[in-house]
Amino acid sequence: MLKLKIVHIIGNLGLGGAERFVIDLCNEIARNERYELSIISLCENQDKNSFVKDIAPNVNYLSFNKKKGFSLAVLLKLTNWLKMYRPHAVHSHLNSSEYLTLYRLFNNQTVFYHTIHNVAEVECTGYFLKHFRKLHYWMNRVIPVTISKNASRTYKEYYNLSNDVLIENGRPPLKITESYQDIFHQYKSTDKEFLLVHVGRISAEKNQLMLIRAVQAFNAKEDKKCRLLIIGEVHDEKLFRHLKIQADGDDLVEFLGGRSNVADYLSIADGFCLPSVFEGMPITIIESLSLGCIPICTPIGALTLMIEDGVTGFLSEDLSVRSYCDAIKRAVYSRDRKMIKQNAITEFQNKYHIEISAKRHLKTYISMLSHAERKEDASVLLLYPSKFKRNDKVY
Repeated sequence: MLKLKIVHIIGNLGLGGAERFVIDLCNEIARNERYELSIISLCENQDKNSFVKDIAPNVNYLSFNKKKGFSLAVLLKLTNWLKMYRPHAVHSHLNSSEYLTLYRLFNNQTVFYHTIHNVAEVECTGYFLKHFRKLHYWMNRVIPVTISKNASRTYKEYYNLSNDVLIENGRPPLKITESYQDIFHQYKSTDKEFLLVHVGRISAEKNQLMLIRAVQAFNAKEDKKCRLLIIGEVHDEKLFRHLKIQADGDDLVEFLGGRSNVADYLSIADGFCLPSVFEGMPITIIESLSLGCIPICTPIGALTLMIEDGVTGFLSEDLSVRSYCDAIKRAVYSRDRKMIKQNAITEFQNKYHIEISAKRHLKTYISMLSHAERKEDASVLLLYPSKFKRNDKVY
């Protein structure tokens, strides 16, 4: 049986939201034997600091082991590999798009996509890069994919184009690991504290300094105390030192570094904190919703669309310490927490399950391929209708 070949390309498979989503999406689509999925990582990945181990056995994985900075050698190797493999669709993510330039230049058969995982002006900075990508979007050589209504709006404003395809992110239900019991006994053996978890790389846009100050302000005023666990790799060493100084001597604030078992922490937490300055559509919010871990967020970007205040989580009025502290207080003392937890789970099941995102991606791939000039492979399009069955699921 002739298979539809789909390749996803990303810079690396480190512990980030976009990286997590790429693997989940490929794993889900590859569950149907009609599709052949490949994940290409430009850079090398260490197992302990990446999601490589989560790639399904029926998904091809290839790394070109690129070091830091631009590599002409990797660009040429990737181009040659694609020429030999001849995929039907190539989907790039984050900073990998430009490594497809040569292949796009000489190939009129493959359909190209690029997902904008953040607000457009943050995802692509610099005058030259912006206009280079805009040219490809404008010529329809690359189909831009946005992940939320807010991201779509920023794409239209930044590039002055309106040809993006909006497909929201998704996640499969999270699995609890063997570490759960130890984590539970360490942090939830009693209900004396309200356990807050923050998951995100240590960087300015995640606004961890404000978060720590807001939690400390709450604990200084209230009898009920909040314990804050900060999970994430350090991307900004200077900021991390500042955060450590702010939390110095505070036993209720802990830095845990990167963790691959985030579900264990979210499953025991009372609230998930995301006080970001800007966001596209954070995977961590989807994860918290799936486990009924109540989100407490700032009112920015897609967060205002994903979270309904008092219904599926809590939103602060603004980005100030006072406002976020008030949002934490409302979460701690809410009488509707049980209902909000269930609402969050229902929201995940109805909007953000990976099956929903996979179905929409496939529909887009096949729709675009049906317009491609691939006479020699025209029979492929007859083999892959826009709906297919996997057990009792219809795609």
